[in-house]
Amino acid sequence: MTPLDRHLTALAGAPTGRDLSGLDREVWRMIDARPAMSTRGLRPIQWAAVSAALVVGVVTGTFAMASFDRPSEMSVFSAHSPLAPSTLLADHA
Repeated sequence: MTPLDRHLTALAGAPTGRDLSGLDREVWRMIDARPAMSTRGLRPIQWAAVSAALVVGVVTGTFAMASFDRPSEMSVFSAHSPLAPSTLLADHA
């Protein structure tokens, strides 16, 4: 038996510090007692954040597409690479 097993066995036999049967009811009572947070004041801020993210995404995508270059013939992962082993072997077979 490992030390961890001995500790877990000892813990399983130990009495609990308090009764936990009503713990979930107590947690929900405390959550319900908290005042509800109003999000009305946050709506303009949320719209501004979403709009800013959209604008940044569109601008970034536009610049990324403008600087996109076609892959050269020497590209390693190109489907039509003239120096690929499959192309070289196909010409000699």
